[in-house]
Parts: sequence; C-alpha cells; structure tokens
Amino acid sequence: MKKLFIMMSLFLSVSTITMGQEDKAALKALQKQAKTQMAEAQKVYDAITAKINEKTATEEEIMTECKKGQSLIRKAINSGAIADNKLGEAYKLSADLALQPHNTMLGHAASNEPFDTAFFYTNLKILTSALQKELQNTKVTKGETGNENYLKSKKASLAQCGDYYIYAGQFNSSNSQFDKAIEAYETALNYTKTYPEVADMVKLRIPGEQIAYYAYHAAHDGKLYDKMDELYEQAMKFEEGAVGTKQVKVISFLERGDSTTWANFLREMTVEDPKANEEYIQKLIAYYLKKDKDAGSESNQLLKYVDEIIAVDPSILIAHYGKAYKYFEAEDYDKAFDAYIKCTEIKPDYYDAWYQSGLCKFRQALALNATISGIKNQAEAKQVLEKTKSIFSEAIPYFEKARECTPDEPQKWAFELRQCYTVTGQAAKAAEMDKLL
Repeated sequence: MKKLFIMMSLFLSVSTITMGQEDKAALKALQKQAKTQMAEAQKVYDAITAKINEKTATEEEIMTECKKGQSLIRKAINSGAIADNKLGEAYKLSADLALQPHNTMLGHAASNEPFDTAFFYTNLKILTSALQKELQNTKVTKGETGNENYLKSKKASLAQCGDYYIYAGQFNSSNSQFDKAIEAYETALNYTKTYPEVADMVKLRIPGEQIAYYAYHAAHDGKLYDKMDELYEQAMKFEEGAVGTKQVKVISFLERGDSTTWANFLREMTVEDPKANEEYIQKLIAYYLKKDKDAGSESNQLLKYVDEIIAVDPSILIAHYGKAYKYFEAEDYDKAFDAYIKCTEIKPDYYDAWYQSGLCKFRQALALNATISGIKNQAEAKQVLEKTKSIFSEAIPYFEKARECTPDEPQKWAFELRQCYTVTGQAAKAAEMDKLL
C-alpha cells in the first residue's frame, strides 16, 4: 500500500510539471502574439500619422486606419499578455489611435456637419480609459529627459474630456439613444470620481445641476422613469429649468398610469409651497372633487386638502373657491356663502365669487319658497313667504356686485336679478332686467 501511494505521488508531481510547461508555452505564445499585435498597431498609427502630417490623409482613411489599429491594440491589451513594463506604452498607443478620430469628429460637430455620433461616444470611452491607464502604468521621471511635462499634458487631455461626455449625451439624445445619453451625462457628473487622477483639473463648461437637468429630461424622453426619479432632486437645483422639470415629473406619473402617486406628489408639493403651485392646486381640487363624487356624499377628501393649503397660506384664492364649490355642491349654502365671500375679500373684482354668493341666497330662497304650498296654516305660510322675500332681497347686493364686475354681460346676472326684483316688489328694476335679457 505504501509503495502504491509513493507511485501515485510521483505521477501527480510529473503531471503538475507537465501542465506547468504547457502553461508557460501558451503564455509565451500569447505574449508573442500580443507583441506582434502591438507592433502592427504601431505601424498603422505611424503610417496614418505621417499622412496626416503631410496633409494627404482623407477623413475616411483616418477613421478606417485608426479603427484598424485600435482593434489590434485592444486585442493585445485584453489578452493580458503584455508585460507590466509595457502596459503604459500600450495604453499610450490606444489613446493616440483614439485621439485622431476624436479630433476629426469634433471638427464636424463645430461646423454642424454630420458624423457618426455613435462612434464618437464609443471612441471617447476608449480614449478616456486609455489615457487613465497610461497615467496609471507610466512611471514619472524628472529632469531634462524626463516625462513629467508629457504626463501633465496627458492629464490635461483627460481632464478636458469631461466636457466631451456632455457632448456625447447631447448627441445620443438627438438620436433617441436615451440610455446611452444618460450614461454619458452621468459620466460627466461623476467625472472626478471616475478619474481621480485629474480631479483637481476638471472644469466642466456647465454646472453639475444643469448636466443632471439634461440627463433627467433624456430619461423622461426615453420613459426611463426610475432614472428620472433618481435624478429629480439634482435636476431641480438647476433653477432656470426647475419649472419644466417639475412639470415633467408630474406628467410622468400620469404616463405611468399612477394617478395615486401623482396626487400624493402634488399634494406634498402644493402644501409645502402653495403660492408657487396654484396651477397644481387647481388640478388637485378637480381630482379630489371627482374622488369625493365617486366615493359618495360622506367623502371629504377635497375639504381636508384645501384646509391644509389654507392653513399654510390663507391667501390662496383657488383653495377657498374649491371649498365653496364643494359646500355648494352639497347644498350647504351657509358654508358655501362664507367661503365665496372669503374669495371676494381676496379678489374684490371676482365676478364668479360674487355671483355664487348671490346664488347661495337665491337657492335658499327657492328652497324655502317650495315649502309654502305645503303649509296649511295661513299665518305660518305668510311668515315663511316674508322670510323668502327677505332672502331674495339679501341676494340682490351680491348679484349687483357681479353686475359691476361684468357690466357688459347681462346674461351672467340679469335673470337672477329680475327674479329677485320681481319677488321683492321692485317692478321697475325687474323691467329693466327684462330689457337687458
């Protein structure tokens, strides 16, 4: 048994040695292939650079040859077979091969000429990655023959590329490539974190909140709602676009078919700052009116909401009007009247509030008048009649105020005034209203 164990151990040792030799051979082959690819890529770069310097290279040649060289050097880098002391050189070549097409496309962009925007973005990512890796894998040497100044120029190039990611975001948005647009914008937003080597040198042409604003709207255009929600707070910091950003956020909930979240979002926003959001208060009033109607007479979601608004800012006219409307719809005319009068205090020339105030009295008088025929006691009936006339009389000043607000539109108040003047025995004034009708 002992002899067999020794033989197995020897067999395993020989196998291990054999596999190690195969690995070494495979690695050597990979290293040779990577070296060849790198040399071929360098030849491609040298050849096209010579033609560029001679000004004989066409744009098509620049693009084609640099793509060819880039393919070779990327294969070499991705193989993992390049020696550590050669990695800086490899990434330098990759960056150089990306820079020529990059500059060519920038020239087209500056002249508003067409170019391959998808390739611009792909090439830009290769460029910035290569510049970063070159810096990470190149040892700094000082003195007259050192590379210190050269590497500083490389850092400056990498720092400048932050702006180009903003361009890429705009190009991708224009082509409806919204996911790539957001990716590009977010790279610009996080540029100093992604490329800490140049964090102290990056000066983007627009502030971060404006980049977030662009990314936010790209997310909306692409219906990428989760990304919208993620970018919202930062995009809102861009004050020039804050109104539009907020509008898009509101619209997006309806696009998602989520009216509940829409209402909750608007409620929180309007209660926090009623004065800045009166348009949305009006939308929510309409929403809660319908919710109350669907839920039945016991539902008072609207009243709870407008009371929240009024508690924060009592000057919000539409909140008082919504409250008045809700009471009027429920035929609670006393409360409706008080709320409409509050509207006239806020806006003295508010025709509708004056008219509705008069209508509250008018409806009360009509309701009381309808009971008279059922009263058998004449004295009591007469008393109710006089009360009815009195309420019609109370309505007149409010209808007259409505008339003052819209003197050239008698169809808005003349009918009710004629009725009130007729019932209260003011025949001449009733006739005047008749003529206006």
